[in-house]
Amino acid sequence: MDMEDEDGGLFNIELSSDESVSESEKTPRDFQSEEDFQRQRREWKVKIEEGEIWKALKLPVDDPTKPESQMILHAIEELYFFRRYEEARQLSNDVLKGKLNGEFRGVLEKYRAKCEAQLISATKQ
Repeated sequence: MDMEDEDGGLFNIELSSDESVSESEKTPRDFQSEEDFQRQRREWKVKIEEGEIWKALKLPVDDPTKPESQMILHAIEELYFFRRYEEARQLSNDVLKGKLNGEFRGVLEKYRAKCEAQLISATKQ
């Protein structure tokens, strides 16, 4: 064996560069005082969605970012879930008026078609 391989090279790697901080100075990642926990527990409230995500949308939208696209889809899905098909269809139509990429436009058109199918089946009953 070469002496160079034993003294250095590939296997002479330092694994931790965090030696300057002592163990007693580190705070655990999951640390929370009891007082903070109780305060957070008292102030916490359940978030209840009742089909109103669409109110937070700023329409018309051109070339929406991924978070904006997700918010739009969540709003349409929420209206659909609450069986508010006409509102979901109308929201889809409003969004489709903007400049959208092909994939997102296709998803919106499918949602609009689903809503229209539900509206047609509701009128037949």
